[in-house]
Amino acid sequence: MRHRDHDRLRAEVRSWYRTSMPELGYQAVQRRFGSYRRHAENPDSGLIIVDAMTPDEVPQFLADAASYFENGAVNIWLDDKDLDAALGPALVAAGALKDTANTHLAHVGLRPERFQSSAVTIEAVTADTLMDYLLVKLKGFANSEDAPAADDVEKELAVRQRELASIGRFLITRVGDEPAAILGYYDGSDRLIFNLATRTPFRMRGLARHLLCRVIAESYDQGGRSIIINTDPDDTPIQWYRRLGFTDEVYWRRNYRFEPARNPTLMRG
Repeated sequence: MRHRDHDRLRAEVRSWYRTSMPELGYQAVQRRFGSYRRHAENPDSGLIIVDAMTPDEVPQFLADAASYFENGAVNIWLDDKDLDAALGPALVAAGALKDTANTHLAHVGLRPERFQSSAVTIEAVTADTLMDYLLVKLKGFANSEDAPAADDVEKELAVRQRELASIGRFLITRVGDEPAAILGYYDGSDRLIFNLATRTPFRMRGLARHLLCRVIAESYDQGGRSIIINTDPDDTPIQWYRRLGFTDEVYWRRNYRFEPARNPTLMRG
């Protein structure tokens, strides 16, 4: 089933990643092969979203990427499946590493009911509780209770602080006093859920469903135009998202990772 605004949503979501968003720290410039973007708080966040290129132009493109990002590692997105089929093998042959895909699904199902449970509490994250949020996020994504590396915590904190001061909204579920699960989204007429994680000791209790249904229901209650979630199309949670009504794919991309240091003939400087 498609969202009633499917075509508008496709164009809208595509534009999010190709334009500068200074309030969130993202700076983008248009160059010959596509949109080149990075985050002001993270010098290692180089990203190129390819618009058009032939396989024969891949070496020239990678040399330009190495030059622009000062020989730092860069992520390359191909957000058209036909373009990916045409360019993916050439990128890999030139030294890029094929990584995961990502899909954005718009909700087209029924408004879910909010869950109520006396065993858990949900609260909006503030500047004072942001550290709890990001520690749950890092542990949940790592599937480990080990303390995250200090550098990862520092980078994550800088990004989330900027988001919280702008359109980022974060929720945290506590079991007793223990932070257990989190959800993050960008607010607006079109809401994008981009973080959903539960720490391993608290899984299989419905905490993520509790958070997700709350945000979906709230969006409908407030008259939002759409609610979108991004996820790995090859990962298990996508089947759960589809059962909850996220069935319309409004954006897709394949990621490649290019490290000029592994390809010295392309390095510039």
